[in-house]
Amino acid sequence: MIRSLRRYALCALLISFLAPLLTLTGCATLSPDFEKPDVQLTALEPLPGDRSGNLRFRIHLRVFNPNNTDLALSGLYYTLKLAGHKVVTGTSNTLPVVPAYGQQAITVDASANLMGSFMAAAELIRMQGNTVPYELEAKLGLKASLLPAIRVSKRGEIRLGQYQR
Repeated sequence: MIRSLRRYALCALLISFLAPLLTLTGCATLSPDFEKPDVQLTALEPLPGDRSGNLRFRIHLRVFNPNNTDLALSGLYYTLKLAGHKVVTGTSNTLPVVPAYGQQAITVDASANLMGSFMAAAELIRMQGNTVPYELEAKLGLKASLLPAIRVSKRGEIRLGQYQR
């Protein structure tokens, strides 16, 4: 009987300490009003190749926060497909806070997947257009949240030749 009372007391004590902690760390993302942020690809800039000959790009993204609390990002994992072929996969852990009801530009540099780049280039030559279809998949890690991450997918077209030198 005494053991069961101690067990219940220990559980009650543990719950009384954990409940406030859980509400503080996950309150914004557990809110029923929380909306998934939007990520848009705004530009894709070719960079000079590195010493190993890898194709490199600077990817310009814009993150929109439709919520009334700041969005503190802990990391970003993204995949970019051009003309249906995976060209770039990358990560970043140095991200700015996206203000409440605001937006933030994020720029990341990435090396291209060589085979995907060749396949995309062949497809672009075949298409002979001024735009290329893209698919962006992003996983946004959140600081101080119970949610492990938010996944966002975006499709669209990017204009070719906007960064000609």
